Amino acid sequence: MASRDREQTRRRLLDAAFVEFAAYGIAGARMERIARIAGCSAGLAYTYFAGKEELFDAVQSEVVDAAFVEFDAADLPGYAARLYDRQHEHPEFARLATWHRLERPGRISRSAEIEAIRQAQAAGLVSTRFSAEQVLVLVLAIASMWSNAPVDSSDHVVRRRTVEEAVRRLVEP
Repeated sequence: MASRDREQTRRRLLDAAFVEFAAYGIAGARMERIARIAGCSAGLAYTYFAGKEELFDAVQSEVVDAAFVEFDAADLPGYAARLYDRQHEHPEFARLATWHRLERPGRISRSAEIEAIRQAQAAGLVSTRFSAEQVLVLVLAIASMWSNAPVDSSDHVVRRRTVEEAVRRLVEP
């Protein structure tokens, strides 16, 4: 029973931290607030996680897994559309990604995606107008361009088509 309670407390802390970090980032988040939302003391929260940075990394790890979208360098328009869909379904993922870029720059390696784009460029599937690194950054930017816009489900189909078409035009050889 103690093991189950421990896991439930850890889960409540992660869930509370997810909400807190999406709203405030690392700098603005407060362990006391996270603990209160999780229904425990700040002291207990620190027994599970050494501090905000460790807790943020644990939340980020879960978000990366939950937000995973299949990457296909031969179909970058489809990849961008799937990213847009995921961010539309879960806007908090986009907010956490923004906080991560602002407060933890350079911690995510995209070398596999960049290499796949290079190979697609060499095979003539993706334009060489931009470097593979630039293509990836542009695709990610296009896919997330509405992540801070008000959620309007009536615009979703139009926005998704726009993302897909913009990336198609960007990468067409």
